[in-house]
Amino acid sequence: VDVENYPGLLDMTGPGVVQLMQKQAKSFGTLFEEDSVVEVDLSSHPFVVRTNHSTINTHSLIIATGADSRWLGVPGEHKLRGGGVSTCATCDGFLFRDKPVVVVGGGDTAMEDALVLARTSSSVTLIHRRDSFRASHALAQRVLNHPTITVRWNTSVVEFKGTEVPIEYDDDEEEVDMDQEPIYRSVRKSVMVSVREDT
Repeated sequence: VDVENYPGLLDMTGPGVVQLMQKQAKSFGTLFEEDSVVEVDLSSHPFVVRTNHSTINTHSLIIATGADSRWLGVPGEHKLRGGGVSTCATCDGFLFRDKPVVVVGGGDTAMEDALVLARTSSSVTLIHRRDSFRASHALAQRVLNHPTITVRWNTSVVEFKGTEVPIEYDDDEEEVDMDQEPIYRSVRKSVMVSVREDT
């Protein structure tokens, strides 16, 4: 995915930005250890971080938990997770090459996922519950001008049924079955900011 909203970066992808940040951190002596953290002791300094293979003592600790998907909560969604319903276009989109797909949302993530899927899918239908996007103007314009992306405004998904997605229009409440093949995307994300007390 292209990074278009970070100051000073032109023609960069997300992985490219990550590589540059890691290279810069290494130049200052940062050590990288890829392992799973199994326990953290924050009761005294230095903090103690235990992984599967080592114990790290540190005076500073940044907990970067990433983002979690916010699901729609409609019938059929949970049952079809991993079997047609997904939240990661870059992870799963290739599985549905040359097939029609649906993206749900109106923010930057939905726009980015629709654009990623438009590279390999036969068509992308973007379902949004409002009459305008919350996404950045640049991303929204790319989606609106893309020849294989169709937007269904003022529309909500009411259920996932395998290869059908019943939807309703906010203005007339009419339910319409969209005969599409998977993949159906609930792409809204929420940042994970809580830390479990028992870890």
